[in-house]
Amino acid sequence: MKIVIYTHDTFGLGNIRRMLLIAEHLNHSIKDASILLISSSPMLHAFRLGKGIDYIKLPTISRNIQGEYQTRTLGMTLQDMVKMRADLILSAVRNFSPDVILVDKKPLGLKRELTATLRFLKEQKAPTKVYLVLRDILDRPDVTHRYWRKKGYFNVIEHYYNQVLILGDKTVYDAARLYHFPFACQQLVHYCGYLRRSGEDLKDAQWVRKQLGIGKEKIILLTTGGGADGERILTHFLQFWRRHDLGRDVHAVVVHGPELCPQTQQQITSIAGQCRQVSLLEFTPHLPSFMNAAEVVISMGGYNTLCEALSLNKRILCIPRVTPVSEQLIRASRFAQLGMLQLVHPDELTARKLATALHQLLEEKQTILPGAALSFDALEQIEKQLTKELPNHKLPPPVRLATQKAAFPAYRISK
Repeated sequence: MKIVIYTHDTFGLGNIRRMLLIAEHLNHSIKDASILLISSSPMLHAFRLGKGIDYIKLPTISRNIQGEYQTRTLGMTLQDMVKMRADLILSAVRNFSPDVILVDKKPLGLKRELTATLRFLKEQKAPTKVYLVLRDILDRPDVTHRYWRKKGYFNVIEHYYNQVLILGDKTVYDAARLYHFPFACQQLVHYCGYLRRSGEDLKDAQWVRKQLGIGKEKIILLTTGGGADGERILTHFLQFWRRHDLGRDVHAVVVHGPELCPQTQQQITSIAGQCRQVSLLEFTPHLPSFMNAAEVVISMGGYNTLCEALSLNKRILCIPRVTPVSEQLIRASRFAQLGMLQLVHPDELTARKLATALHQLLEEKQTILPGAALSFDALEQIEKQLTKELPNHKLPPPVRLATQKAAFPAYRISK
């Protein structure tokens, strides 16, 4: 099976990490798979790719925190850059002749750059199967529905796509219903459950502690993903850490992300230098291993981070992004309602609330694991949908946590 995975990647590391995880699973589980990743992520080179996976790096178009697109490096207009990217994508697909294409989030790609490719595929005698991959939540229902109707996405899905794979649980957030998918599109939707990284890739806690040069201290991990919009959380946390002593048996690991602006990086490095028992990292490809070794994870409300933390049964303090879209706030609020994490609204982020939340989480004795109510077999479900017509393909047993519902109280330290 020849597979193309397209992800536009204009902000942060979430999209590329999510689609790489899918690529790695398909490469491992489908015999003789050949996977071509098409992405503009500037961090793509930093990830290890298995044998059977290769990539085409598109020229980078970035999106700022206000949601505006701009060319990142080349001296070209945005319109010319999109045309060049569209030509590269079409040429790659035409020559690679994939059996399957997975498209991340945008049915027509960034600025409609997939239009020519989708038309080309539709005209072929043995058309490639095209799947749209959506995370569980995109934005507020009214905003998402209005935007998708304006862009014509529902018609595009009905005309060009074989299936819509939603990486979430219908009982947690019924995206197709809440976003008012037309009936024809709803018939193409398959809820896959949440993504979970294989435990085989995790380094043990002893390895993590050796990397940090620490002993048996409890670890509090703070991660802000790519870091482009993590300035406020990073600054608040380090100022809090400098002034409040949680005890010598607690060590903070702060991973600020490679997209944090140099000025802010210099500022937080200065603050971190005044703190004891803190490690400051720009990036690590072993973030899940660091998370697994942590007692508490502090993060924004990104899909990947919360899925990884919940699947590892971590105690979570979530400070979600609230602009320019409400995706993270909706996700964090929903998980908080289910008793899976503590939530602090970023507008109410104070040292006092940080101290209260961290003391509660460090001292909490849980008998029921927070991720126990969720299904984490998205990778197996994606594989099943892609291979259901292949002869003699056997799926591995699904990876699941316990199925009992979480029974401890929900925490909400916010408005």
